[in-house]
Amino acid sequence: MSGDTLIDPADAALAVLEELKRQRTEGVRHLYMEESTLEGLAKLFAEPNNEVSTKQPPLPHTTDPEADPEPGTGNFTDMPRVEESSPLKMDEVTPQAKPKAKVINPALLNPPEISLPNGNKQEKWEWLKKRVEGCEVCKSELKEGGKIVFGVGSLDADLFFCGEAPGAEEESAGAPFVGPAGELLDRIISAMGLSRESVYIGNVVNFRPRHERAYGNRPPTPEEMDFCLPYLRAQLEIVQPRVVVALGKTATDGLLGPDPQRRLGQMRGTWHEYSGIPMMVTYHPSYLLHNPSKSSKRKVWEDMLLVMEKLGLPISQKQREFFQ
Repeated sequence: MSGDTLIDPADAALAVLEELKRQRTEGVRHLYMEESTLEGLAKLFAEPNNEVSTKQPPLPHTTDPEADPEPGTGNFTDMPRVEESSPLKMDEVTPQAKPKAKVINPALLNPPEISLPNGNKQEKWEWLKKRVEGCEVCKSELKEGGKIVFGVGSLDADLFFCGEAPGAEEESAGAPFVGPAGELLDRIISAMGLSRESVYIGNVVNFRPRHERAYGNRPPTPEEMDFCLPYLRAQLEIVQPRVVVALGKTATDGLLGPDPQRRLGQMRGTWHEYSGIPMMVTYHPSYLLHNPSKSSKRKVWEDMLLVMEKLGLPISQKQREFFQ
């Protein structure tokens, strides 16, 4: 936060609450915050001319085993992580203000009809990429300087990772999963004995959902997902993977259809199906960044072991024992 930038505390509080709610939809139930972050929030919300105490009151204690972070022992444990602190239970967050309803772009209500041309995979992919990057509706949703984000990777990949929507780093780079969550996904892929270049990575939505603030991300609306889904389906049709991995609840809702009763904790670890393709649901890498407990890492890794088994990839004893 720049010292020259004035932020409305009410605006900041709303942004924090929206982010907490977004993480709750991804399955996050406990959040670990650095002391410096807590102090920053305290200063931000303090009344003018009031002395701000740097000592924070104790947050609710929980006996949930996932609330106690432990150092991992696997190949993607050197991920960016939030320092250990007292757990903040997501279910105890009560929003005091509702965000303004987003004005829906009427053009989003008319999803494109995609009919891939004849040709090989590369020719079809290049045609589709040009179509998506030239999509006037997608471009109208970009902020100034933002880029459309299209899928990347091998067109012969057996494994297709599907995320939700670009974040700030992805919007700037024009590529999926290039921020901290992307770095962690790369480590997970490497721990599986694969490379980023050997898999395919795409998103449900091809543009970063806009909002009024200059920080944070907003989950895509059903209209935004429905509009971009034909582009995702076309990529799946081109690649024809043997397995799809849905990263987080938004990606799962995009592929399987929305379900307010759906819980990732109940979905992950079991096989589902998308258009005849076996699909594994797991937590988004950002979940691990905010929940760096050994048990959380183990759950995601167990899902990846099932994917490796489905693909017939070799699994060493060392890999099976990660995070045990």
